Amino acid sequence: MAEGDVRLKTFDIELPNRQLLTNALYANGRHQCEVRLLVVKEIEDKDGNFKNIDLTDDETISATVTGYGGEQESLPQGWFCDREKNKYDAGLRGLSSEEEQGAERQGSIVPIPVTVPIQKIDRYMRVDSNIPIRTQRFMGRIIVGEKTYTTNSSSGGAIFNTYVEIQPTRPYRLNTAQLTVHQDIDAYTGTVNGNKVDVDVYYWTPPDGLRFVENRGLDSPVVVNHEGLYFQTSFVWDSGRGVRRKGGIIWNKDTLGLKLRMDDVQRPAGNNPYIEFNRHPTIMRAIRYEGWMDTPNSELKSAWRLWDNYGCEHVFFVDWVSDRNVLELKS
Repeated sequence: MAEGDVRLKTFDIELPNRQLLTNALYANGRHQCEVRLLVVKEIEDKDGNFKNIDLTDDETISATVTGYGGEQESLPQGWFCDREKNKYDAGLRGLSSEEEQGAERQGSIVPIPVTVPIQKIDRYMRVDSNIPIRTQRFMGRIIVGEKTYTTNSSSGGAIFNTYVEIQPTRPYRLNTAQLTVHQDIDAYTGTVNGNKVDVDVYYWTPPDGLRFVENRGLDSPVVVNHEGLYFQTSFVWDSGRGVRRKGGIIWNKDTLGLKLRMDDVQRPAGNNPYIEFNRHPTIMRAIRYEGWMDTPNSELKSAWRLWDNYGCEHVFFVDWVSDRNVLELKS
């Protein structure tokens, strides 16, 4: 080598707690598992000595996780490596940080003295829901000084020999018995644009440790004339003389604290009064609306999909009892 030449002294891959195996990854295409790459880069000076030097931005960006094997090994089908952490919680539902990592395996990671200025690069693995549930082995890869290194290689006398294994966990799905329902029969009662209107709001909260973070809406909502911009209807039916009851969900207002107005549910709204829909901290909210509507009867009762804080999808159906006056959730 010559002055200005660069090389890697250290290149390791590990899980945050230095175990080699984790099952803390739900196979839903959204949940992430953190993996760390540990790098020490050196540069040769004019005296032939090597000194530590930081990675360039391009070198850091090139760092990734691939399937275990040769230099150009790709990720297994259905697997992804992200540079950034997304909004979903890490780990497994209801487990401690130690339990999240699964059983520890013996491996070849050698503890590095804390005096070595290691650069740590975090990467995040995801896996699709349609892949077989089996353990996969991964290695790190990086391009430094126009040379490709992996954690399963050797270069200039340095041997890199570390890997991690990830065993995906099948996603769970909640049913209605696991939800707590809160019914507000006083959300709104009054006259709107000459139309007597009554609105009940239903809230559902999941078990402790879970929260719904994204409301995907109904797969096939009923088409309702003058439907509000933030409402999707599951059923609508004439209860007499053109007065209809419809049941459905609040959609595209997933930020808690946002206000709901009548024209978000049904138009024309006249003076457009507010409807109380922030009495419980959940975005899983549905409404039974009663008022005059000029629209055909329909009862599609389409699937309602929500994603929780681990990215797991839950599917429910908005149904009714008591002559469509009361909403009932089914799974």
